[in-house]
Amino acid sequence: MSDGKPVLQNIQDAFLNTLRREKTTVTVYLLNGAKLIGKIKSFDKFSVLFESGSQEQLIFKHAISTISHSREGRGAVDTHQSARETTDSRQP
Repeated sequence: MSDGKPVLQNIQDAFLNTLRREKTTVTVYLLNGAKLIGKIKSFDKFSVLFESGSQEQLIFKHAISTISHSREGRGAVDTHQSARETTDSRQP
């Protein structure tokens, strides 16, 4: 910017860029319930290029529910599984 203020990167771009740069294996949950495991190859304003094994998939961001990854030394919590268990335990 010409006014000397730093350009702020939004949290979504920062998160996705870190996962892409570090080639972190992530789990992507789609709104239709599908679960994809792989790596983020690239992304833009509207989509994520996802690599799983020998396949590449272009996923539109509006179809994504959650992107999660496990940090070293910490266990990742499967919030989708936890929510299902909570819902299932309430049903007779």
